[in-house]
Amino acid sequence: MRKIGIVMDSTGYLSNDILEQFQINVVPLTVNIGDETFSELELSNVVFFEKLSHISGLPTTSQPPVGSFLQTYESLFSQGIEEIVSIHLSAAISGTLHSAQMAKDLASSPNIHIFDSKSSALGLGALAWAAAEWAEEGLRASEIMMNLDNLKQQTELYFIVNSLENLRKGGRIGGAAALVGTLLQIKPILYFNQRAEIDVFDKVRSRSRAWQRVLDELTRALSTGKRYRICVMHVNIPKEGETLLNELQIRFPEHEVRLFEAGAVIATHVGSGAFGLTFHPWPLV
Repeated sequence: MRKIGIVMDSTGYLSNDILEQFQINVVPLTVNIGDETFSELELSNVVFFEKLSHISGLPTTSQPPVGSFLQTYESLFSQGIEEIVSIHLSAAISGTLHSAQMAKDLASSPNIHIFDSKSSALGLGALAWAAAEWAEEGLRASEIMMNLDNLKQQTELYFIVNSLENLRKGGRIGGAAALVGTLLQIKPILYFNQRAEIDVFDKVRSRSRAWQRVLDELTRALSTGKRYRICVMHVNIPKEGETLLNELQIRFPEHEVRLFEAGAVIATHVGSGAFGLTFHPWPLV
């Protein structure tokens, strides 16, 4: 039996086949829609956006309660897991990491390692995926944590959104908030800056130009000659996601390319129709 347990929060958005194959445990954030409260894992985007049509304001999101983390950690220990690596979205935009840390302090074993991805969506999910593969290979938790720190530095995430309005209202846009009024006719490309906050990477005048700008960054990364894992992600636009996936598979056949759908928490902040890329070298050498 594997001795290292891998935990991530629900904003990592890995597909069920990866979660099951690599035994990745997911602790969900909470989504509040009107007077209803849901675990993110309960909400498909179809249901989420249907419910949004019946309320006037925006939904809100909140970090998992400490008890959810503690229950997950104790369950893993009871199954014979000796150490846990718990990987979460940026502490600069969410209290999720703090909840995980509090649960660690209450757990029956001190062998819990909390890792700040300094990212979200597939920027987080791709790191959890890598950690689970290292656990399968038999690496110790300390080795996985060192590898994660290395891989985090080489992981890039870019998200193309139609508007910054939801992020502004939710207070999660960081230094880019002042740009909202000037971006009405522009498609902003978002990323996580050096402070691990959501910020504007670039501003272009169409979705197609925004996608090309992101592809320029991917092409730059691939010029190193390393093999990359490329994660295409979308919010509630599955057909467009498939189109982007096919384009990348044709253009970069020597690299691993997968498609993922971001869920309700990210959808709350970036809105329907957002899409983007996460990529990093894989396997890490």
